[in-house]
Amino acid sequence: MDRQQYLFEAHRQLNKIEHYTKLDEPIYKETQKEIGDILEELKRSGYILAKQVEYLTGAQPRARKFYMLPKIHKNPDTWTVPGEIPPGRPIVSDCSSESYGVAEYIDHFLNPLGQQHPSYIRDTYHFTRIVYSLNIPPNAILFTMDVESLYTNIETDRGIQAVKNILQRNPDPERPDEALIKLLDLGLTKNDFEFNGEFYLQVKGTAMGKKFAPAYANIYMAEWEETVFHKCPKRPMCYYRFLDDIWGVWTHSEGELQEFIDILNAHHPSIKVKAVTSQQRVDFLDTTVFKLPSDTQDHKLATKVFFKPTDTHTLLHTTSLHPKHTFRGIVKSQLTRFHPNKRPDLGRGRH
Repeated sequence: MDRQQYLFEAHRQLNKIEHYTKLDEPIYKETQKEIGDILEELKRSGYILAKQVEYLTGAQPRARKFYMLPKIHKNPDTWTVPGEIPPGRPIVSDCSSESYGVAEYIDHFLNPLGQQHPSYIRDTYHFTRIVYSLNIPPNAILFTMDVESLYTNIETDRGIQAVKNILQRNPDPERPDEALIKLLDLGLTKNDFEFNGEFYLQVKGTAMGKKFAPAYANIYMAEWEETVFHKCPKRPMCYYRFLDDIWGVWTHSEGELQEFIDILNAHHPSIKVKAVTSQQRVDFLDTTVFKLPSDTQDHKLATKVFFKPTDTHTLLHTTSLHPKHTFRGIVKSQLTRFHPNKRPDLGRGRH
């Protein structure tokens, strides 16, 4: 992409008035004072120490920066300008902002709560262990779903209410619930940032870049799942989720699966899913999950490493001037990626 193409895609997104509004000047300095008042109250109440206040406040804050990661792996026919300008994944860098420290503080409490829902997947290794433990009927349908633009589509009032609900269900006298909600509200409603010399405020959703964003999204989606499943006459045999990526096994008819998907998409106007279904194999996270041949009534599942079509398998040439530990890191990362796809019950050297 050249500069003008990048700017075109960025302004296309930033001009969505339901998500962003333009500011005449940044507001992060005023937000810094509000955060400071809450932290001082936490110190007076004995929840944190003076040294923690200093850490959470940080040094002189700077404006957040908006940037995008072009989604070149998407079908070029579906790009913003087909074949020319891919859609961008919006990121707002929170580093050194006035709320960077408190975002970490919020995440300290929300992250454990965001892992409690029954569909939770920790990582690829956790997922493959689940897959290898399953026995599924021969006519079962494998499916994956992708929640469209989850982070930016969480309505703030619903998201905060979901956090309030999970805090109430998991009481902790050592946790400052009221202050956490105030800090969370500031992190969501005062998320101003700069792009190309202009300032904007995010008015819907949360930004990828906030430390608490994954836990916040997990908590929101867990409540969404709990409420929408009550509407479903038929449910999947298995249903697991890693943030906005869903995998499952359906043992009813194809028509009933489509009805299930339609119910999910009608539950809330901001949350929509795109589904992929197959009788044999689906791609999920870093894996391709497929049925193994079977002479019995039930099938076992297996996995192999999945590569996007745009993957050129290019890493770094040994003549590159990167530091030595970078090359060691490549070896480690590749072994880590391939390791989860071995059968958990197989011994060393047999996979």
